[in-house]
Amino acid sequence: MPYISSEDRPPIDKKVQALAGELSSKLMNEMNRDTELSLCYKESILTIAKLLHSMQQGDKENLQGREAELAQEIFNGAQRHGYRGAWLGALDYALTRLIQVVPAMMVDKGAWKEDFRFWIYAQTVGALQRAAITIHLEGKDDWVTDGLIGVVMDVKDEYKRRVNSAYEASQIVKSGDCYTTHYRTEVVEVKSEGKRIGYQEIMKDFSSKQDRD
Repeated sequence: MPYISSEDRPPIDKKVQALAGELSSKLMNEMNRDTELSLCYKESILTIAKLLHSMQQGDKENLQGREAELAQEIFNGAQRHGYRGAWLGALDYALTRLIQVVPAMMVDKGAWKEDFRFWIYAQTVGALQRAAITIHLEGKDDWVTDGLIGVVMDVKDEYKRRVNSAYEASQIVKSGDCYTTHYRTEVVEVKSEGKRIGYQEIMKDFSSKQDRD
């Protein structure tokens, strides 16, 4: 995730919170509250992407809706930085926050028990991947389209690195590993002053006698 200053965050957070509230309410009204998550994300991401592309091209149309409010905050707030494309970092931050706030709201509303499970991860990255593909197929051959794709893919990759990797490590510790190849990473406990503070992965060659023993 790119660096977003502390003064830039509150106005974006406010718009993200409003959009997340709308999406969580929509999910609460759906017959199946689980499998609609990816569709809600994808639709919102594509709407925001189209709006930002139009804004960068100089479109001054007065748009309505939570996605439009967030897109306008992202674009207008970045203008003070004085360089073209500054809004890409703000978009990365906004989407990163959105995919965390929606699940948290669903937990607060009592619809879900946890804000992260593998099915949440799979649907979230699926929505981000499909959004990136759609932006590529429907977008123009310009830097704006490339930037939008880059942001969406970065959000997906960071979600894997920062969140799902930690989840996977906890599940390996809990239930055991599912990899049996000779070359693989192994989760090891990290301690500080005798107390466990987390886990990390080390790369090992289990074909050697030393590592098998």
